[in-house]
Amino acid sequence: MNTSLRSRFWLFMLLLSVALVACTPNRAYHTRAPAPDEPLCVAALPSGCADEVWYRVRAEAEATEEKRQPEQPVYLGFVEFDDQGALHDPSLKDAVINRIDALAQQQSVLMVVFAHGWKHNASADDPNVIDFANVLSRIAYYDEMVCAHRSCAGRQVIGVYLGWRGLSATTEPFKEISFYSRKSRAHRVGTDGAVEVLAQLAKIKAIKRTGQGNDNQLIITGHSFGGALIYSAVQQQLVRDTAFPANGLIPRSSANLIALVNPAFEAARFATLERRARTLEHARNQRPILAVFTSRGDTATKIAFPLGRGLSTSLQQHVSKKQARQNRTALGHYMPFVTHDLDLKQDPAMGDDQTVQMRAFQDIGCDWQNFQFGATHVWRLGELELSRRPHMQQGSQPQNPIYNVSVDAAIIANHNAIWGETFSEFLYRFVAVQTLPAGRECR
Repeated sequence: MNTSLRSRFWLFMLLLSVALVACTPNRAYHTRAPAPDEPLCVAALPSGCADEVWYRVRAEAEATEEKRQPEQPVYLGFVEFDDQGALHDPSLKDAVINRIDALAQQQSVLMVVFAHGWKHNASADDPNVIDFANVLSRIAYYDEMVCAHRSCAGRQVIGVYLGWRGLSATTEPFKEISFYSRKSRAHRVGTDGAVEVLAQLAKIKAIKRTGQGNDNQLIITGHSFGGALIYSAVQQQLVRDTAFPANGLIPRSSANLIALVNPAFEAARFATLERRARTLEHARNQRPILAVFTSRGDTATKIAFPLGRGLSTSLQQHVSKKQARQNRTALGHYMPFVTHDLDLKQDPAMGDDQTVQMRAFQDIGCDWQNFQFGATHVWRLGELELSRRPHMQQGSQPQNPIYNVSVDAAIIANHNAIWGETFSEFLYRFVAVQTLPAGRECR
């Protein structure tokens, strides 16, 4: 072997060694299911119950006037998938589903599913795990407000965290290079293992207890490639549902609401659903089914995503420039598909450190009903406003259940700033008003 070949060989071996060291293991983080008669682990932070697939979330602080806590207990379960999209351990998934099903047999439940994105996983110290546990308590608090003196009073809030190998490398440049492999893995998990889990949760959503109605709710959320995972799991069902409207209503078979935040998938995957929803005549009491929220300050999906897609699709053939743009542009930044805007209307004189003023939940329900019926095209929540774009104000489009919302960067600053107080407070309200009974518009 000459000197040049020997040098190349050792350089290759060095790079291979660094890559192997930088890789994260393809393993599950939550591997213990408590026995049915065993006291549950209770913790404010997930690290307190690090290997548990099911535990009770304790409020992180005592309730205050500004930060109230729910009266009902809140539970969090974990379901994890490997790089081939399969469940790491089906028996652990069954343990979580059985826990939820048992609760749903006794009382109504609000199930909130979250799929994390790129560079994250299900480890107890992952920021997404910690933030999701905290968010659940706030969702429970708002749900108790909306259910007061109604049949859903006492509804149990349950979180389900879908974990996958979004973080496959720990050092650069391997973390950035993983864009291509992690995107494909997210779609693989979505079309394989996640479909089973979401179908089982949808079945629980449909449970009607003897002598009572059905107040169960299923909210599915995803961020970044987690948004791609969720959309891959529900895409075919969403399109299929548009073919079977009942009295003008598109059924909400997959969930009561699907909310994707800064999702990292191309607009081309959305084209069929967008066309179907745009060309249908919608009933006045049609509820939102899918809501996509993308920050105008999200440079990861606005700039980096199309660069990555440009490379990966460079050898693909497209029938038109429009199709090529759809295949390389992230959904939230493809303007022809954007339907709504979420803007901050704060007085500039108040300064950046001023807390955004939001209207109390009990004051926004009536306005939401009017917005939903098309009596107004702006839903005002204090200094936040959700508005329809002009093409969504025509005919029955105000009732179009597919939202693709462009979000002010003052509300979601960047790709990962999805847990900020302002957007969280909006999302709590947006989710909560979906449970209001469909009645007449308010006066």
